[in-house]
Amino acid sequence: MRPTKYNSRITVQKSTQTESEIKGLTNVWSDLFTCWASVLPVKGFKRLQYASLEMTEIYEVEMRARQTNPSVLNRVVYGGDNYQIIALQVNGEKVNMDIAR
Repeated sequence: MRPTKYNSRITVQKSTQTESEIKGLTNVWSDLFTCWASVLPVKGFKRLQYASLEMTEIYEVEMRARQTNPSVLNRVVYGGDNYQIIALQVNGEKVNMDIAR
């Protein structure tokens, strides 16, 4: 793992449900952690697979493993946009994710 390839800042957020007076339960997103990661656009066959799910922007994300790793119930904020975590794999010191919106 070279530290120079982690050149993009991402924020992982978790959803919590809060009760409001008017609407009942509301999802509120709060920051879980912010870190440096490698974010690359998906190409080739993998892009075609996700395109069938009607996802237009798809990225592969690699970051260092942490004590609190993300799950598929979390979301990623990258470049001011919110992305859903589609696939997640933890490999020792690395966490690999596919994110899309």
